[in-house]
Amino acid sequence: MTENQRPYSKVIFAGTFDRLHEGHKHLLRVSLSLGENLAIGITTDKMLQKKTGHDKIQSFKERSANVMKFLQDIQAAERCEIFAIDTVEGGADKMEDLEALIISDDRKVLDNALRINNLREENGLDRFHIVIVPLVKTKDGKPLSSSRKRQGESFEEEEIIY
Repeated sequence: MTENQRPYSKVIFAGTFDRLHEGHKHLLRVSLSLGENLAIGITTDKMLQKKTGHDKIQSFKERSANVMKFLQDIQAAERCEIFAIDTVEGGADKMEDLEALIISDDRKVLDNALRINNLREENGLDRFHIVIVPLVKTKDGKPLSSSRKRQGESFEEEEIIY
């Protein structure tokens, strides 16, 4: 592997991306450092209907625009594909060229990743690598999250711990 080569050709990272914050940006930067190409699944408004407080979550259009603006700001948009997901699998169970799934260190997310890998195998596809990235936390030890931001919390850069 040369100095500028990344370990994977295509990786995927998915989420809601409500109120794009440093935790999301960190996960996106890590994903970009691991894959030549990054597929970014963003949950649809329909998928969020059952989520508590869904009425306070930004629209799909606004969330995807914020992610794209960030990618443009860091000059990585040309390496990324944003797509809508309306299931937990988000299509990762059927993507043939997918090599790795980037996830946070949330147990529920890991369980879903393992289940998707089993579905890939059932679909005759190679299992992908699962890369776990620790959540960004604030000085109080709690993960930086969109739900905290929706509740009115704001986070200064010096409060964030990687």
